[in-house]
Amino acid sequence: MVCYFKKILYFCIFIKYINMTPINAAPYIPQRPPVLMVDTFSECDTSLIITQFTIPENHIFVQNGLLRSAGLVENIAQTCATRIGWLNREKPVKIGVIGSVSNLEILKFPAAGQTLITRVDVLSEIFEATIVHAEIKCESEVIAHCDMKVFVSDQNVATAS
Repeated sequence: MVCYFKKILYFCIFIKYINMTPINAAPYIPQRPPVLMVDTFSECDTSLIITQFTIPENHIFVQNGLLRSAGLVENIAQTCATRIGWLNREKPVKIGVIGSVSNLEILKFPAAGQTLITRVDVLSEIFEATIVHAEIKCESEVIAHCDMKVFVSDQNVATAS
């Protein structure tokens, strides 16, 4: 019985460690530079993910020193992809597509060099569709939010051509 509780304690410590230590997101998503929009994630479970992304000056979605709306939406989509990749990390990375974006509000465009903190909360999952609410913060200020529907394909990155 004591051994069982020790295992639970170690598991809880492991989960807390995962939630506090940033993990490289690249192995869990199909995107690569120049469209990579997530650097790390610091929290991830079945209903939530929080990612970080520092905007490079020469990024494909940066114009006149600011990350444009397409980059903000793609950052949210890649945050969703990171969650799916992490939860299925024992399987090949799947390809996902944005099904819809609604209630998009961009309050401010972040500058190159700034770090985005993106939080995605899962509202529902039905078959291969995930419906989320997302919020992007920059310097502790909410700069964008939306609802998004993402679909995951049966095709994985290794077989896509």
